[in-house]
Amino acid sequence: MKITRSGFTGSVIRLLCIALMLIGSNVHAVTGARAEKWEFFLAPQYTNAKVLQFDGGAEADINARQNLGFGFGYNLDSNIELSVLFAASSGNYTGTRIADDASNTPEKFSASMYTSVINFGFTYNFLKQPFTPYISANLGSTYIDSGIPTGNIGSVCWWDPWYGYICTPTAQTYTSSNFTYGASVGLRYDFNGKVYIKGGVGQNYVDVNSSNTPDFTTYHFIFGLMF
Repeated sequence: MKITRSGFTGSVIRLLCIALMLIGSNVHAVTGARAEKWEFFLAPQYTNAKVLQFDGGAEADINARQNLGFGFGYNLDSNIELSVLFAASSGNYTGTRIADDASNTPEKFSASMYTSVINFGFTYNFLKQPFTPYISANLGSTYIDSGIPTGNIGSVCWWDPWYGYICTPTAQTYTSSNFTYGASVGLRYDFNGKVYIKGGVGQNYVDVNSSNTPDFTTYHFIFGLMF
């Protein structure tokens, strides 16, 4: 049986919801329970498709993608939380490149892109009660491997248990690390002093170059533990 990425993420969310219902049936919400608590959380996310425009007429049509991030946080009090999020995703995309010739002929191509993100977040919970709306701001870095060969050949090495240290040639691809920032809004509910869920939507910007800062809409669901 083939399991798609969307099916996988949906299964994760369903399992988390079941776990929360089982836990929540035996606990009581406590006002102010998150103050001065550390958090660990899992964060399934869905990011919308986007067409990126570049100088000279080149473009990249990026498909919608899903990932499962994780992170840590600390609640300074019942209202203010500081956090760090790690996430990664991969997927196919199509693009148009402009040939470097007299005719500037556009060429279609397909490639696979990998991205990884580290984001530092500031969240303000409007209420001290277990159920509260919140607003967040984040900034960090996004690493992008475009999957487009540079024409150079590098090497990948590893330690094999049978043959020892092995290196093989591999085609290098164009990569970059880009400044990322954004904001989100959502709702949070604390089941007790140990378990919580959050759901929201955010807008994130990736500073690809001086003339291109695309924005991506991301929907997230967070399952967290406080300790």
